[in-house]
Amino acid sequence: MKHFWFCLLMFFSISAFALTEEITLSHANVNIHDTASIKRGAKYFATICIACHTLIYMRYDPIAIEAGITYEKMPINITKWPNNVKPPDLSLETEVHSPDWVYTYLHSFYVDKSTATGFNNLIFPDTAMPDMLASFQGTQTLAGDIIQSEGSYGHTLEWYDVVELQQQGSKTPDEFDQMTLDIVNFLNYAAEPFAVKQEQLGWWVLGYLLILLVLVVLMKRAYWKGERA
Repeated sequence: MKHFWFCLLMFFSISAFALTEEITLSHANVNIHDTASIKRGAKYFATICIACHTLIYMRYDPIAIEAGITYEKMPINITKWPNNVKPPDLSLETEVHSPDWVYTYLHSFYVDKSTATGFNNLIFPDTAMPDMLASFQGTQTLAGDIIQSEGSYGHTLEWYDVVELQQQGSKTPDEFDQMTLDIVNFLNYAAEPFAVKQEQLGWWVLGYLLILLVLVVLMKRAYWKGERA
């Protein structure tokens, strides 16, 4: 019997690994102009993520400060972490990976009793991070029938093809999607907080260059007109 359970565990582990190679990233519809979403994401970060993660580059940002993300609240001085894994600073997380990666990662946790945290992740296997959003999303488990029928068969799968919701959390799936989108929107903002101003400045620069082009063309015509006279 022990050999049976060991083989079964190995089968699911190998299948999950194979699926990891095939999971396609879900699209996160980030919007740098959606200030309301960014502010909601900042509040989620301040109440959930700041216990473990820092945002060093955001210590003076007004949106972060308004949400309660201050340098004093960041776990700067903590030296001992579970399993000796220090959580990374998330200031540039969407630059290091991508908004789509972070969005899919937050959706892809599932129960795995073989890990130290009791959870695992489809696109980041053996992650040291517990499922901090489980109370909102609910608990997910690997869908055994899907693993057996679709694992490693040459086509990509979405995260929701591979896990199934066993017990819903405090939010509906649509509400959880919006929650994670807000968090990703904020992290995307954190990676480039001046993106909107840069975009606005870019239009002014293009306008200036267009005016300059017109003036140069007029000056050229006037110059050649004088030469011909």
